[in-house]
Amino acid sequence: MSEVTAALAKSKVAWLLLPADVTVPCWYAASGSTAYLVGGDGEQSLPALPESLRIILRDKATRQAVGPVPARATRIDPGSADWETATSALLAARQNNPPEGLREHWASQCVVWSLDVDSEVSPEQEPAAGQPTDAPAGTPGETPADIPDTTAGDGHADPEHRIPGPPG
Repeated sequence: MSEVTAALAKSKVAWLLLPADVTVPCWYAASGSTAYLVGGDGEQSLPALPESLRIILRDKATRQAVGPVPARATRIDPGSADWETATSALLAARQNNPPEGLREHWASQCVVWSLDVDSEVSPEQEPAAGQPTDAPAGTPGETPADIPDTTAGDGHADPEHRIPGPPG
């Protein structure tokens, strides 16, 4: 089992990397190398997904990011061959299901997606600690004027909990 497939199976949270540098967190249900998602009225907020995107998974044991890895999104229409498989997986993974009628609600008010994750590729790696990146190290400029300075002049926010200096 690849690192991607293992992360997909064990975790239920992912981040979708969409065009225009949009990152969308989501919960999903997994089956093999496929993640099923539902979004809409009363569910998580998901935009229309492009056919090609990247997904970041999470290794549940180490909590480390796995990815990003390429994925292919397909909208699953109610009554289609994949509808029963997708909604069964989502119902099994979802916590706090209402007693009945959820499939019907999804069919009329939501969108169900299938993400076929390319589990054969190695996940892209983030730069190792200490390696330069293209991103700036911090926010340039000064602290905004509308944020009050609550420090006691020594950089600590609570003057009652200052570390005493050497005796004078």
